[in-house]
Amino acid sequence: MAKDLKVSRKEFWDERYIQGSMPWDIGQVAPAFIKYFNENLLLNAKKVAVLGCGLGHDAFFLATYKERNFEVFGFDFADSAIKFCNGLKEKNNLSNISFYQTNFFELTKDAKWKNNFDYVIEHTSLCAIDPEFRKEYVSLIKYLLKPNGKLIGLFFIKPIELGGPPFGSTSEEIRELFTKDFTEVEKLHPEECLHKEKLQGNEYFGVFRKKE
Repeated sequence: MAKDLKVSRKEFWDERYIQGSMPWDIGQVAPAFIKYFNENLLLNAKKVAVLGCGLGHDAFFLATYKERNFEVFGFDFADSAIKFCNGLKEKNNLSNISFYQTNFFELTKDAKWKNNFDYVIEHTSLCAIDPEFRKEYVSLIKYLLKPNGKLIGLFFIKPIELGGPPFGSTSEEIRELFTKDFTEVEKLHPEECLHKEKLQGNEYFGVFRKKE
């Protein structure tokens, strides 16, 4: 990854957590995920990867969801975020959730993660990475998902010219990124954005299924 771009450095993200400067953090699980999982009955145990899990709001929601059928894996670049999540895991005595401090692009170098997950959760990770690596991010998701596995995404969208992070994108760009290897099974659509007081932008929810 580009070594001169701040978002590609672990220290940049650690500093944000240490300073409490986390405008992307809404302090709760995204309502769009609650709605999706409540409306889609899932009977069997499923493996879920949460990329850029941060303080774990979405990951812990899934780990404690209903009968706890999910086995959840959270990945984040920042040591501080993972330390916080592990503390919360221990406090709540949860055995079906694990956290890993890593540059998630490195996951493709370990065969154990290949075709390993039924679901990948995307929430403000695509907009946080160097935009030059968005195609690589899509390839990462493809690598992680089983055939017919699903990306469940809440994408942060804002004007590209405003810079970042978060870096701007459009719903059209997101669709184009996933067209080759995924099928859009729940059309991208706007959801209430809980970042509005801190960040200028909107959120779109969509589900993409990996092609066989």
